[in-house]
Amino acid sequence: MSYSVRAVFSLVVLMLALSFGYCRHVYADEMKHAHGDRTAMELSHMNTIMNHGLWMVTEGFDMVMLTALKMAPSVDQTIAEHGRQMIQSGKEVIEHVMSGPQMKELHKTGHADDRLMQYTHELGEAVIKVTSMLEKMSAEGAMDSETMTMHHMHLMINHALSMAAQGSNMAILGQMSMSMPVDKLSVGEGQMMMTEARWLLKKILEGAAMKEMHKEGVTMDNAMMSETHKLADAAAKVIDLIEKMPFAD
Repeated sequence: MSYSVRAVFSLVVLMLALSFGYCRHVYADEMKHAHGDRTAMELSHMNTIMNHGLWMVTEGFDMVMLTALKMAPSVDQTIAEHGRQMIQSGKEVIEHVMSGPQMKELHKTGHADDRLMQYTHELGEAVIKVTSMLEKMSAEGAMDSETMTMHHMHLMINHALSMAAQGSNMAILGQMSMSMPVDKLSVGEGQMMMTEARWLLKKILEGAAMKEMHKEGVTMDNAMMSETHKLADAAAKVIDLIEKMPFAD
């Protein structure tokens, strides 16, 4: 190969290398602009995982409470066992997010006072509280008319939590700016689900069914009614926090 040919070849290789390096730099800058700093993005993903853990708990709770209807004795035990396993697995996911090695590393590197970190811990505490309440609720015992009504209220409260968690994850996905044509739709649909969850919870607590039960004497002195209101209050705290979630800048 002549000197001139080698020189041209070397120049082309050098230009390609510089071009590749420049493109990588531009891409990195674009990703940083779109997704924010690494810590904020990690916390945003942790909140997504925690939402998923909450969804697992709500799905498991639905299965456990389904057995209270006693409509399929041959499969009720299997359904209840699977439901309790989902609740336990969801709780473990949430606890891992809050105290696992990833969270410890972020604290170790000086991010304990970050706004998104503080929010994540506040949300985690609220989610763990409502999860513990759902875990302890029982589907055993007689199912009279009043109990059945409150049982359905619990299922609706549970559904509101599920809607908020899934809506939050849709909003987070859209905020990551990875698919501009659908990001706005993802955020909008997610926010709508969170709003609907809050509305549903309000309707349960202030609707005709609840007012009628109070009028008939089923008040806070009733253990199950008291439990219903405590669950609703805990769920309202979670939904309120989920709606206010700060996103990675």
